[in-house]
Amino acid sequence: MKNIMLTLDDDVYEAIETEASKHQTSVSALVEGYLRRLGQSQPGPRPDWERQEETKNRQELVRLFQEANLVLGYRPSREKTYDR
Repeated sequence: MKNIMLTLDDDVYEAIETEASKHQTSVSALVEGYLRRLGQSQPGPRPDWERQEETKNRQELVRLFQEANLVLGYRPSREKTYDR
């Protein structure tokens, strides 16, 4: 196993440390997982908590779109766009 040295701004490190703590892991494990997936031509499996967080974020985005009455993929006609 290789050791590497990283230099990070204090606020970046604190954010990563907080994230690691939320998921009961270490900063090293988070960085290793990220670099491992980055180094693979096809990303490997992600931890369950990452998938759960992504699902939660997608659900929140859908809720926000619905709340704002936004419709994805809607394209107005040329006439409607230019008030003809």
